[in-house]
Amino acid sequence: MKRSGNRLSLFNRLFLGYMLLLSILVLPCAVSVYSLSQLERYATKVAKQDIYLSKTIEYLKRILPTIEAEGRRLVTLHKQDSYWLLLSVMKDFKEKTLEIRKSTSYDLIPTIEALDIQLDRLSKVARLAKANPALNKAPEITPVEAGREQIIKLISSRIAAGISRMEAMMQDQRNRRSATISTLSSNAIKLTVIVLAGAISFALMAPWFLYKYIKVPIDSLIRGTEIIGQGHFDQKIPVQSRDELGELAEAFNMMSVRLKELDKLKSDFIGMASHELTTPLASMIEAAKLLSESEIGTLNERQKKLVTILNQSMERFHRLIDELLSLSRLKARLEVIEKKPVDSVKLLSGIIQTLKPLAWEKKLEIELCPGSGLDPVVPVDEERFFRAMMNILHNAVKLSPGSAAIKILLDSTEETEKKWLRIGIVDAGPGIEPNEQKKIFDKFYQVQTLRKKDGAGLGLAIAREIIVAHGGKIWVESPPPDNLAVIPGKGAVFWSVLPCYS
Repeated sequence: MKRSGNRLSLFNRLFLGYMLLLSILVLPCAVSVYSLSQLERYATKVAKQDIYLSKTIEYLKRILPTIEAEGRRLVTLHKQDSYWLLLSVMKDFKEKTLEIRKSTSYDLIPTIEALDIQLDRLSKVARLAKANPALNKAPEITPVEAGREQIIKLISSRIAAGISRMEAMMQDQRNRRSATISTLSSNAIKLTVIVLAGAISFALMAPWFLYKYIKVPIDSLIRGTEIIGQGHFDQKIPVQSRDELGELAEAFNMMSVRLKELDKLKSDFIGMASHELTTPLASMIEAAKLLSESEIGTLNERQKKLVTILNQSMERFHRLIDELLSLSRLKARLEVIEKKPVDSVKLLSGIIQTLKPLAWEKKLEIELCPGSGLDPVVPVDEERFFRAMMNILHNAVKLSPGSAAIKILLDSTEETEKKWLRIGIVDAGPGIEPNEQKKIFDKFYQVQTLRKKDGAGLGLAIAREIIVAHGGKIWVESPPPDNLAVIPGKGAVFWSVLPCYS
């Protein structure tokens, strides 16, 4: 049935959930890659700059002795080649400081400017020395030359100090950049952790989304199907969504209503048919009895056999109608359950005595095994409880092989802080397949391997309705556990649990 109005289909919900999970997977990776790439670019830039500056400083430190030596040579020996070499080296020095100035922070600019000033002073001294060479050709150094030499030494020492100061400032700058890299790394980690935490939070919400919008409706459908499978057609499933699961729930509810109507029609038909058959059947039974009596005339042997067959067939028919009526009343809750304290051991002993002739024919031994600490008294409707246990035990006798045994186990258990009586009837029959164990208590159902046996398949259905009407449970386990089995790996055990409280 189509639902009107806007709705988000189950496919769309699953698709959105998939996209959300995909985003949760991709987002932390994308953030991590972006953060790491930013960090890598900055670290690479800093590393290249540091390498270049370190090489430049080392180069300046290497050419400084050349500047000092050529300057002193110029002012003392007045070598013209020293002048041109000095100018070339100072030009190279200035170019390197200019490159440093362009590629570094503003902190180094005052130091670089101070170096430029010293280089300018050195250039002036060099020009003076070249333009005014000393007239004294003696090997001794004149006072003017000595003064110029001292100026050269002073300028060289100041340049060396400037280089050292610049180197120290660059080291400080390098430390700050390392701290910046550490901060960026820490921020990248924090950002990744935050995004990952958010992703995990969303990921943890995904199971809740699946549970609420998919699993809960499906579980409701499963429970409803199981309940309807047990014959309770009043089960309704609340429609909580407008998707395909909501449509399925509506269809399920319509199906349960229809099944309830069909079950009622079937029960009414069976009840009516059984009731309508009872009256003519009673007349037929009376007529057969009259035929078997000699008052209306003597019958020959062939006629007597036919009358006997007629009586047996009508008895089976009457028994079937009685079972159908009883089952219909039990399912409709028309049977009044009158509970009173009953000794379960005595009741089961009575059933054993009733079935002894049938057991003797097959050389079967029926053993009653009450457990230690058993409280045998249980509030039940004695007549109906007798019938339920009789049906189960009669099946066990009928299906057990000759010269075998049947065990009836009784013990007391506690569940939900209440006391229960548990009865297990263990046989050595052919057993029941797992796919048939839930169907075995349905009316008219017979196990595949036993369909040639006599019976209409109503005995266990009646037993279940009686046990359920008492507030109990009944189920089958096949094969039984080895510690309970009559023959290991064979047979079945029918468990019945009844409350020991009213």
